[in-house]
Amino acid sequence: MGIHKIWLFAACGIFLIPHFSFADSGAQPPIPDMPLGEAIGQVLAIPGDGEYGAYLASECVTCHQQHSANHAIPVIDGLPREYFVEAMLEYKYRLRDNSVMQAIMGSLGMEELSALATYFSTKD
Repeated sequence: MGIHKIWLFAACGIFLIPHFSFADSGAQPPIPDMPLGEAIGQVLAIPGDGEYGAYLASECVTCHQQHSANHAIPVIDGLPREYFVEAMLEYKYRLRDNSVMQAIMGSLGMEELSALATYFSTKD
């Protein structure tokens, strides 16, 4: 990513997470070693910190608007926590086909995913 893109995102108040390097380079993040069902259970067992989720969500809502006119990018406010976790891990495991979401989920750990799931499940 060029310095001009980084400066533009920083000037707009959008904080970059290293996952953008995957999207720019065409490389794929590694697929987790544990079975998907086990990963879902582990994330759901973590009490999600909604405030931390709100902080992390600033990047998500850049594309996932509350009232989206673009049906290709779904609204994620109000999704049940369990569904959110399962869907996001399916991107991480590359079972859902979207290179941007796969890269984003490749950079997030279980605590971040739990926090995001808690935050978005409480949004209207």
